[in-house]
Amino acid sequence: MNIEHLLSRERSKDYGCNEFACEAWQYITGEDLTQRLNDYLNGKGKFERLNEPISPCITFFKWNNRSSTHVGLFFENRILHLGLRGAQLAPLQILESVFLSVEYFR
Repeated sequence: MNIEHLLSRERSKDYGCNEFACEAWQYITGEDLTQRLNDYLNGKGKFERLNEPISPCITFFKWNNRSSTHVGLFFENRILHLGLRGAQLAPLQILESVFLSVEYFR
């Protein structure tokens, strides 16, 4: 699957990692994740936690215990997310070494 067009996305006031993850998830799976993700982030919904990532799955990152949750997708053995410098498709090991916690959900 060609996801090159997603890699041109950039962060803005109205477009952050949540919106990017929803757009990418819909493109990859055909499923609209928006309401489900918003419910989860507001403590109203659930995702099934995975012990190991499977492609595709939702990935939540935390810098520390006080930071907000960063979201991306595990896709084809890499992490697709919207970072400060725009969309990235990064090796999993790099993000696991930078963030305090990395969790996978479906």
